[in-house]
Amino acid sequence: FWLKLARQSPVVAQRTIVSSCSQTRLHRLRAIMGRRKRNRKPTDTKIKIKQKDKRVNPKRIPDKELRKRYDIKKSVYENLRNTDLKEMYENKLPEKIPEGPKHPMKIGDDEVPVVKKLIEKHGKDYKAMARNIKINKFQWTPIECKKRCFCFEAGMIRSEAAEVISGYRQDMRKPLFGKAKALNVFSH
Repeated sequence: FWLKLARQSPVVAQRTIVSSCSQTRLHRLRAIMGRRKRNRKPTDTKIKIKQKDKRVNPKRIPDKELRKRYDIKKSVYENLRNTDLKEMYENKLPEKIPEGPKHPMKIGDDEVPVVKKLIEKHGKDYKAMARNIKINKFQWTPIECKKRCFCFEAGMIRSEAAEVISGYRQDMRKPLFGKAKALNVFSH
């Protein structure tokens, strides 16, 4: 009872306690009330935000050309704004930018029957392909369905043996040979 009263209104509790309590209870309650005042966080303090230094140690710049031109007295932004990339890397830049991707997307042997069924059923409706969960067991999005249909129509198919040999997108669903065939998904 006394603790509840002390928590609700300390001034009223103190007057009530003084008039009707023994000396030991009074000391115990005053100690609790004093602790609460000590543990209270100050509300008038301001939080100071420290600004980071905008300069970089030139020794930490891995590129030699940029390290030579870097000025310690300027910020990173100012240094990069003042550098001319064409002048620095004139002999290293390619003359012609390639148009196509370096590694074009291909679909695997396990995806071919799924894509074929989706095209037969839905044609070019990629949203319907994405919604069809019976045929689209990989749960591809409409964009992924579009990409895979394009690859199938262009004949860009990669065999499972080629996947294993190249080390690109090794198929964990059904490994071809060796120890991987006996292992489960968690490599146990």
